[in-house]
Amino acid sequence: MKDKTLTIILLCVVACTLAAAFLGGFRAGKTAHGEVITNDHPTEGAIYFEDEVPPADPLIVGRWSCIDKPQWHKVYYDDFDEEERLYWGKEWDEGEDVFEEDLDYHGNGWFRWEKKGEQLHEYATMSIRSVPIHHAYDILVSTTDSLIYREPDYKKNEYRFAK
Repeated sequence: MKDKTLTIILLCVVACTLAAAFLGGFRAGKTAHGEVITNDHPTEGAIYFEDEVPPADPLIVGRWSCIDKPQWHKVYYDDFDEEERLYWGKEWDEGEDVFEEDLDYHGNGWFRWEKKGEQLHEYATMSIRSVPIHHAYDILVSTTDSLIYREPDYKKNEYRFAK
């Protein structure tokens, strides 16, 4: 009777060991260090990533020249700054002997921008330190080839731009 019980226990242990080894073989990609490697991006299938980037206003994005000062240029990009949650832009005035190629990348002459309702907010950057300078403008006209805005506190300061 003892031999029969011992044999059954031994067979159960062997069966459990074989089952564990068999199931372990089916765990695809298990490395010696315990890392699981999976193919998350198969070449035969399309992958779609959800951007949480809000769309830039297409009527503002583009290169603009001031109508009253044609050598003053502003460019509003749809290039999104993930850290600040704003878009990039830049400006320069060739009448003041400043040209586009003179601007340091994301330094002097660059700004971040956003449109909130009917207001355009710009946050100017500096090359020396990261202290944004805020400017708010009330948008009066925004079409594919015309952008007119003014400062909310100084209604006479109106700026007209054309593409």
